This record gives sequence, structure tokens and C-alpha cells, in this order.
Amino acid sequence: MESLLSAYASHSDEDDEEPKKEEEEEEGNWCLPKNREGRLESAAKRLRVVEFSFFPLPATASQSLPKPKDFGWHSQELQIPHQQYPDPASAAAAGIAPGSRYVSKRERAAAIAQQQLGSAPTHTTAILPESSASHEPPGFQGILDMNLPIHIQKRLDKARDGVSSRNHLPKEVIVRLRGHDKGVNCVRWSPTHGSLLASAGMDHVACIWKLWTEGMEQPACKVSCHTAAVKDVQWSSQGTCLLTCGFDKTSRLTDVETNCEKQIFEENQVVNTIQFHPFETDLFLSGGSKGALRLWDIRSGKVVREYFKSLGQIMDVDFSKDGKRFASTSDIAKRNASDKTIVIWDYYNQVTLSNQMLLCSIVKCHDTFQQSYIVNRLVVLTTEEVYMEPYTCPSVRFHPYEDCFIAQSNAGYIAAFSARPPFKLNKHKRFEGHQVSGFRVQCSFSPDGEYVVTGSADGCLFFYSYRSSKCLKTMKMHENVCTDVAYHPVLSSVVASCSWDGSVCVYD
Repeated sequence: MESLLSAYASHSDEDDEEPKKEEEEEEGNWCLPKNREGRLESAAKRLRVVEFSFFPLPATASQSLPKPKDFGWHSQELQIPHQQYPDPASAAAAGIAPGSRYVSKRERAAAIAQQQLGSAPTHTTAILPESSASHEPPGFQGILDMNLPIHIQKRLDKARDGVSSRNHLPKEVIVRLRGHDKGVNCVRWSPTHGSLLASAGMDHVACIWKLWTEGMEQPACKVSCHTAAVKDVQWSSQGTCLLTCGFDKTSRLTDVETNCEKQIFEENQVVNTIQFHPFETDLFLSGGSKGALRLWDIRSGKVVREYFKSLGQIMDVDFSKDGKRFASTSDIAKRNASDKTIVIWDYYNQVTLSNQMLLCSIVKCHDTFQQSYIVNRLVVLTTEEVYMEPYTCPSVRFHPYEDCFIAQSNAGYIAAFSARPPFKLNKHKRFEGHQVSGFRVQCSFSPDGEYVVTGSADGCLFFYSYRSSKCLKTMKMHENVCTDVAYHPVLSSVVASCSWDGSVCVYD
């Protein structure tokens, strides 16, 4: 209490402030002092860097505290020691908000008096600012606890800050990943964590790779819950779960951090493809060998909708950018029904928007001897058939921004279509040069929509310009069929590909 009385009697908070006149002089001349010591002292005064604590620090800690003259020229070089962040309990005892950067003499005297009375702890704990807290989803810290290279982290940070960049063509392969014993069907980038890549293989395993880290040639996690080959894999919207499907007639949801299976969705058909809804993230669509399209709710584990139209086995599905429609492709080899190769569905009403006959009723009135009668006739105006060529389309993808979509054809080219009724084929735009040869070779857009990428039966990667349909680049990296190629959702020139030779390659 004596220290409190002395503090109130002798000094006040005004003693801690610099004279206003000196501050105004320093504001005008602080960046042009005569010597280095003057520059450092004026910079320290301007930034008001002061040493403070709620109670005396140990001798070793106080010796380690930097003095103003040790600070560099730029304010970014100033490193405030952790001992300067007050503990919440100490701050509450002293009547000061936690995380304060400056403590007046009165507050310091009050803290010392409380310490002498035994009401304050004997050690402080560093509290980091809220801005340094992790923004990763809870429960996902284990697999994401990594140190990325500076140039990769900067590119990811720019994307998080909303800085968009145009996609570019990759120059070379940066890593070849070996973790599958058999062929790989597809690769998928994580939508929320830029260093994670998932792949689905014929060896009953889905692998998760952590790129740009030590030992990235080997998978960081293997999802081995399936009893047969894995056909497709998709990330959940938050990036915490992985959805897989395969020949064991199931779709399975797995927690990536714990590698534990959360749910099983059993069907009566081989599940060839799965796709999460872009906005209703708890719902996903599955298509299988018997032509059934089912919408599942992962919260209840039940089917909420079913789409059926006597189709062959479903090869691929994809949602439009607004989520109101989706396209499905089916195998027409057995049914010889080319008009059902590509079907556009209404997501909410469970009806097809394509392959429909538009009927018009014509009414004629006849008057004969003051007797009238009406004749109704139905006349076919047009048929909205998307794709009439007798070839199966193993892949379909909507454009990320425009109202159009593309479909891979077993005829050896990629066709472009309008996403508006009547969903006409664009006869002036065709991407050809690669080989399909009956394999399930998938195609996709770059995130900016300027490139169309696809694999090939000869093991090559093909990059086409979406505007001109010209082949811009070809890369030969696989010994067997290249089944899938996917652009990174953030990094503009990073691409991943997979092949039936069991390899996964990443390019930049």
C-alpha cells in the first residue's frame, strides 16, 4: 500500500507521456536524424516501445529483453518478447484488459502491491494475438501440421486474400508419387487445403498425399475400407472427410484425421461415380451400374431422392454452377440408345430436361349445318436430344463460369454443349487429338475456365484452349493409359494426373 500512496502522491499518467512539442518535432524530422543512434532512439520513441510487466521478471528474463537501441530501422524488425503479453488472470487481478501493450505507473504500482499481498501469481504465460490463431477446421490439425516452402505458402496466401490469377500451362513434372499397387482411376485436390491430393485405385485403396513436404513421395494416409476397387473419390466441402465408392456396391465416408470410417451407404449396384451438391453440402449424388441415380443425405444415411429413366450404367455426373441441374452420362453399348447418352436433369423436380418430345395441341373447329365439333391433334414440334452419336461419354464437366458443359466421347474427342435448353451441341467447337479407345478417360476445366485438360489412352496429357479449341501442349509422362487430369483449385500452374500404371504425377 505504501507503493500505491507514493505513486499517487508523486507522479501521474501525464509523466508517462512525451511533451507534445517534442512529438511534433519528431514527426517532422524522425526519419532524418544526424546519426544512427539518433535514428534508433527516435524510432523507438515514435513506436512507443516500452518494457513492462505486472511484477518483476526473473533476472535471466529481464536480461534477455531487448532495449530500444537494439531495434532495427524498420518497424517490422521489432520483436516484442512473449513476457510482455500479460496473463489473463494477472490482468484481471490488476484490473487491466488482457493483451494490453502499455501499462502506466499507477497500474504497475497496483500490480506490485497485489503481488506483495499474495493475490497475484508468480509467473506469466505468453498470450499470442488472435490474428496468429489457426483457422484450420477442428480435428484436422494432424495431417495439416506441415511447413510449406515460402513460395508455395505465398501463393496460397494470395488466393485466400482474394487475389485471383490466370491459369498457366505447367512446364515439368515436380514429383512422381508411388503408393498404388494397381491402376489409379482418378485424382482430386482438396478444396480447402492446398497441399492435399486424393487418388482412387484399383487396389481397393484411396491414398491421400501431402505435397511440398518431406517424404511426400509416399502417401500420408491410406483409406482401405473398401473390399473391391475404388472407382471415384470426392472431398467434403470442409475438407475433413473423404467420400469414396467402388465395386463393393458401397459409398463410404471416412474421417481423414483419424482414418476412421464414419458411414456406409449400401446399394444394389456397383457405384461408378459420386458428386457432392455445390451448396447443399450434406447431400451427394451417386450413379451406378444399373442406371439408378440416388441422392443421399449423410446426416441420416438414407436416400432422399431417386432419378431413374431406364438408362444404361451411369458413367459420370456433374452439377451445374447454380446447383439446379445436373448432367449424367450412361453407357449405351448394350441398349443401343444414343439419345440417352447424355441426360440433363432437374435437381428438385426429379425430371429430365433433355430427351423430351415437345407436344403441341392443335384445336380445329368445324361448323356444318349449325353443328359444331372440335378435333384435337397432337403434333411433335421438336425433340431436345443432347447427343445423338452412338458413342459412350465417360466424362462430363460444367464450365465454372459460363452456361456450357463438355463431354468426353469414345469417338476420340471432347464435345461442347450449351447448358441452356435445348442444350444444343456446339458444332463449331470440338477438342480432338487425344485417344480414348473405350477407356474411362476423364476431362476437366481449369479453375479460370480458359483451358480444357484431358488424359489419353497413349499416356499423354493434352491441354486445349477453350476459346480456340486448339491443342496448346502435350506431355508424355505415363507408360499406360492416363485416366484423369486435374488442375489445382488455387495454384494456377499446378496439375495432377494419374494412370493405370499405378503412378500419380504432379506438375508445375
